[in-house]
Parts: sequence; C-alpha cells; structure tokens
Amino acid sequence: MEKIVKIALLIAIAGIAMLFFVTKSFSEEVVKIQDLKTGQVSTIKGMVTDIYISRDGHAFLKVADNTAEISVVAFKSSNIEQAYSLEIGEEVSVLGRVEEYKGSLEIIAKEIKLL
Repeated sequence: MEKIVKIALLIAIAGIAMLFFVTKSFSEEVVKIQDLKTGQVSTIKGMVTDIYISRDGHAFLKVADNTAEISVVAFKSSNIEQAYSLEIGEEVSVLGRVEEYKGSLEIIAKEIKLL
C-alpha cells in the first residue's frame, strides 16, 4: 500500500510540473494583435498609443503593433502598478485574457511590463 501511495504522489507531482511548463510556454509566446482570438491567454508587444485612468482607478490603454491596435484594461483590483506610470509612445509587453466587449476585442491584463 505504501508503494502505491509513493507512485501516486510521484505521478501527481510530475503532472503538476508538466502543467506549469505547458501553461508557461503558451502564455509567453508573443502573438500579433491581428491574430488574437476571444478566450485565449496571450502576450502581445507594442507601443502605447493612448492612456486613460478612470475615477475608479482602472487603467485603459490602447496598444498597437505593426498589425493592429487593441484596448487593454488593467483593473484596479489586478494590482498592476506599471499601468499607472506608462506614457504614450512607450513599448510594453502585455499578458492577459482576450475578451470581446461591445463588438471589439480587448485584453484584460494580468501583467504589463515596460520594454
């Protein structure tokens, strides 16, 4: 019985490690804005073309690469401090989930990095 528990534990650990590496590799692949699809978690790179901070503390950005432009939302609750110090013209990397809002795609940011 003890041997079965050890084998099960090893398989569980291996499965968790595999999930971590598979998830990490998908989220770090940079996708062109024009190729984004609803529901995917993706990373884009581009230039900040517009910034708006709402009264509620949410940051709304427009980010463009050489294929298209997309809205990026960094909700206050996501604690993405980088979103509040960005300036128009800066190059960024954005990791987030692609969603559709009012007929257009947007990214709900999980992470924003200055490049």
